[in-house]
Amino acid sequence: MQRPFSLLLGLLVLALLSGCSIKRLAVDVVGDALTGDSDVYSTDDDPELVREAIPFGLKTYESLLATSPDHRGLLLSTAKGFTAYAYLLQDEADRMDEQDLSRARLLRARAKGLYLRGRQYAIRGLELSRPGFEARLRRDPDATLAQTSEREVPFLYWAALSWAGALSVGADDLALVSDIPLFGALARRVVVLDEGYEGGAAHEFLLSYEARRPGGNAALAREHFRRALALAHVPRASLYVTLAESLSIPEQNLPEFTELLTTALAVDLNREPNLRLANVVAQRRARWLLTHTPDLFLETDHREGTP
Repeated sequence: MQRPFSLLLGLLVLALLSGCSIKRLAVDVVGDALTGDSDVYSTDDDPELVREAIPFGLKTYESLLATSPDHRGLLLSTAKGFTAYAYLLQDEADRMDEQDLSRARLLRARAKGLYLRGRQYAIRGLELSRPGFEARLRRDPDATLAQTSEREVPFLYWAALSWAGALSVGADDLALVSDIPLFGALARRVVVLDEGYEGGAAHEFLLSYEARRPGGNAALAREHFRRALALAHVPRASLYVTLAESLSIPEQNLPEFTELLTTALAVDLNREPNLRLANVVAQRRARWLLTHTPDLFLETDHREGTP
């Protein structure tokens, strides 16, 4: 339940006027209010408005974390926020390549830094109950992840997503390339602990992961797609776009590509309000991909791939 604004304001004033322990208590209460179930970003249908608003929210979270560094809700929301913001910049860079390559490169470089910032907050969340988690993960991934519990699933998922996001815009970073098995292991642990998290989001991640990683398994990637589809409470446009980009293009399967993106565009934005922003962004990408069909497939012409 959201707390009245007057209460939040009063607690903020109290935090400014009181000692350290009271200040942290106040910040914790504010943090709980800010990171509750209500999400004004996810229900919006204007990605540009959200992109412009996110930085203020992120700096607010970071300011609160400076006082209450162990607040799980704030750490998770900050990890999510930086990852989402990075993706919006990455998506803009992809659409800008043809018009301004230099600007697109700058956006990708910035997105990489933001992804890594999100990853660090997710890792901090994991280290609340698993001190030294990242160091131990690098030494012995299997043993380290075997100790994690369902309570840590959100941090495991967002650490994997932000880590992979950094690689997607920094493929020339050899350190990130060497980390590929690590973020794959994080996502697989999510599937073991709670495969239904966020409607099978870890399966969608592993679809892309298996399709793109060196030595990946296309059949396994398709199985992750089918499982994610079964677990999704309502249709998620991004799932169809992910399969189209991850497998239909590399396999040069134009009919499947077109069918998947058409299905993504048919997803009802109002059926699940909390998925509205994600679906808007995925549908925008679907339209962009369709307009680039002649560039993505060898055996086609400019009459195909209309938005």
